[in-house]
Amino acid sequence: MNIIVNDNGFHTHGALLKRKAYERLKEGGEASVSIELSVNKLIGEPESYAISKTEKGYSIAGSDELGLYHGIGKFLHTASWGEDSFTPSEPTGKTVTPACSFRAVYFAVHLYNWYANAPTEELERYIEDLMLWGYNTIVLIIPVIDIYSYEDELAVNAISKSRSIFKLAKKLGMKVGIIVCVNQGLRGAPAELAADPSFDPIGNVRGNAGMNICPSKEGAVEYLREVWDGMLRQYVDIGLDYILTWPYDEGGCGCADCRPWGAKAYCDLAIKFHEDTLKYYPDHKFILSCWIFDKPDDQGEYSGLYERLKGDMSWVDYIMVDAHGDFPTYPLEHEVIKPIVNFPEISMWKLYPWGGYGATPLPERFHRIWNSAKHILSGGMPYSEGMYEDISKVQVAAYYWEPDRDVWDIMKEYINFEFPSECVEETIEIIKGLEKNHTLVGEYNEPDVETALRVGRLARKVEDKLPLWAKTSWRWRIIYIRAILDAKRFFYYREAGMHGKDDLNDVRHCAADFLVEDAESQALIAELRRHYHSSEFNGRNQFTLPFLGGRTVVGGSPMRNPSRVKHIDWKKFN
Repeated sequence: MNIIVNDNGFHTHGALLKRKAYERLKEGGEASVSIELSVNKLIGEPESYAISKTEKGYSIAGSDELGLYHGIGKFLHTASWGEDSFTPSEPTGKTVTPACSFRAVYFAVHLYNWYANAPTEELERYIEDLMLWGYNTIVLIIPVIDIYSYEDELAVNAISKSRSIFKLAKKLGMKVGIIVCVNQGLRGAPAELAADPSFDPIGNVRGNAGMNICPSKEGAVEYLREVWDGMLRQYVDIGLDYILTWPYDEGGCGCADCRPWGAKAYCDLAIKFHEDTLKYYPDHKFILSCWIFDKPDDQGEYSGLYERLKGDMSWVDYIMVDAHGDFPTYPLEHEVIKPIVNFPEISMWKLYPWGGYGATPLPERFHRIWNSAKHILSGGMPYSEGMYEDISKVQVAAYYWEPDRDVWDIMKEYINFEFPSECVEETIEIIKGLEKNHTLVGEYNEPDVETALRVGRLARKVEDKLPLWAKTSWRWRIIYIRAILDAKRFFYYREAGMHGKDDLNDVRHCAADFLVEDAESQALIAELRRHYHSSEFNGRNQFTLPFLGGRTVVGGSPMRNPSRVKHIDWKKFN
């Protein structure tokens, strides 16, 4: 098939459109489609687009260059794709404008996950894909948690990779930003400046990762300002559009002088940090994160912060609000004093290691949480540890464009583009079955083994229908692998007579050791390791490494006794 593009000088846009099409189509033959690209500021607000039918074919117009990219994405995603055919959907000609201007993805480039290990070229292609799905901002972090100095080999490599990613994003017209945990020191920080563990009455919610510094101690703020400066000066030539502060997980201090952290010492540090950011980036937008504030709800962090901001809001552009579970109640019940953006936790819910079995679609969960807060949100930034939640990134991006969009309409558009249209309904059933057991086991209910087995069989059926370009794509492979491994681990659970909370914990926390006698499971987990660019276990990469055989290890300690692993008759599996 021939894709004829009149790019009107927008050569990069035209080249990207053709490359994406020819990744799955053979060039040449009698069939052809003509597409004209243009930019017209009169069609709408920034980053808008309109797709129309013309006498010769199709027109994609953007209000700016990024809007043109978004229009190209919609044109590609809504077409019908076959073995070697491409049929665009019937366009409306209407202008489409995103509801939210801040549509970011945070790549957690640390702890040896896919973002940390993947070649830069692979990440650059992924950024293009996310942009075509409607994102406009990439946010990264310098892994202070892992480094002793900015001259460390790990730091130099991480900064170099981040600079490459930012340069590509900027070239595409996207914005970029960094997260800074304002009281986190380098790994070699003076021990006498160490923070107290965060006040965490629920337990294991706020975390105490890295070398956190108590800002109430003498010399602490001066030390932290040196750490901040080391980060801020890395991107002056590129330019940062957003800078975000972070309170907990990496961050926090539970001493009496710093509490309540979110309303007191954290806020004090954020104000100082904002002053320092203006030296390098006078025009950036400053986002104050309230991650895990008020857990439990009686600590006075939100109320104290809101009172402080009512006195002086000039230094904050956005407030970022979210938590591991449901959306926090305080911002829902009080006046919106500054634009609020969310931070959907799409990576780590109820599985370990994250993505250890493959894709982690949870569309109904994320739809419910989004609907609870969409009336106060002005955008957001999902937290991503890797490729395995790709479908969830697309779901979240769709809400930032159209807050009331139906969840299954989003899923169908994703599946229609990534796999042929005749597989959409069956793939929807696979996703529903995966989420059902993910939720059941995550909330300590017994798995529905028959559903897992049915989903596994359905995945094999879809696999047989797919053209080569879809069958070999990593997006299909991680869904397929998850379906097969779920079928096998829950089959094992039943056949081994497992039951109750301890056994559910075992099968939820990457049961690769349970599957060590099954050759297909071993091959699929090894394939995941290749997709993720997993390194061997090194004591710090346990969160994203799909284990193959042996016990799952956390911080050097086994998660369970190997004597719990039982032999079953795998010949009974079908």
